[in-house]
Amino acid sequence: MLVHNSADIGVKAIRRLPPTGSLEAFLAAARFGSLRKASEELNLSVSALSRRVQKLERHAGRVLFSRQGNEYRLNKEGQRLFEQIAEPFDLVAAAFEPRNVSRKKSLVVGVPTSFATAWLIPRLDDFRKRNPDIDLSLDTSGSPTEKLGESLDMIIFFAEEGVDRLEFQPLRPQGAYVVAREGVVDPLNGIKATLRDTPLLVHRHLPHILEVWMKEVGLPNDFQLKIDSYDDGPLLIAAAQSGLGLALVLEDMVNFYGNAAGLVRPFGEYVRTPFSYAIAARPATGSAHAIQRFSKWITEETQRDKLWRISGKMLETA
Repeated sequence: MLVHNSADIGVKAIRRLPPTGSLEAFLAAARFGSLRKASEELNLSVSALSRRVQKLERHAGRVLFSRQGNEYRLNKEGQRLFEQIAEPFDLVAAAFEPRNVSRKKSLVVGVPTSFATAWLIPRLDDFRKRNPDIDLSLDTSGSPTEKLGESLDMIIFFAEEGVDRLEFQPLRPQGAYVVAREGVVDPLNGIKATLRDTPLLVHRHLPHILEVWMKEVGLPNDFQLKIDSYDDGPLLIAAAQSGLGLALVLEDMVNFYGNAAGLVRPFGEYVRTPFSYAIAARPATGSAHAIQRFSKWITEETQRDKLWRISGKMLETA
């Protein structure tokens, strides 16, 4: 029988780790953002789970969460620790699972149909090839923010800065500009002169865009506009294509709603708005590690896709 002593194999002194229960409590609170949900997941009382989190904070020598009632949000120290231990902890737990248990990490993402069809689906094969161990499902049904943390692990949604209470990361900030059918507007006349005779087509459910745009292009509040309102994005684009006026649009309103052939930006202006497509996460039943990898992938993809293209071509300025 071959026996090794510590000198033969270079045994190091065993380092003391925090109690496993405290680590589980920390990871659950971090993933769910709520002591109630985390306690239900671990089958503990809220007070017992809170004590375990506090015990880990004492062991670490630093506060790991910002607290508001039973809502727990990772602070910078907590986020750093979570990124260091979440995946190794999951790997240790997986080592003790029965061999016939699937090792695939599940992830359910809520996404608007327009975003999924125009942007996500054409790129999804790349994500699947890079992450064959993630079982990704998409949910395009309504009210994604209400289902986050319940049946959805993550959502992609249309967010408004300073209004949405949900913590989110902007993906595609939305600039605004006017578009028109080529030849309808003479850009040499300027915006003010053009709008005295030409209807401005706007989206009825996005009133802030008009206010911000008017201010940025130098139109006074009392400037008399002839407004035609539409409550549907594709209809607004179709109206502009038909030559019914200047359409005030967000970038992805044009980008995602079908063929924009024949439309130009006659004045070339670009106005930042408080709107963006954004992501938010709150694990329901999915893997926190899968959420991290999907977030990283989609963030990198949107950063590479800063030029808005329609049918492979930039929307031209007249």
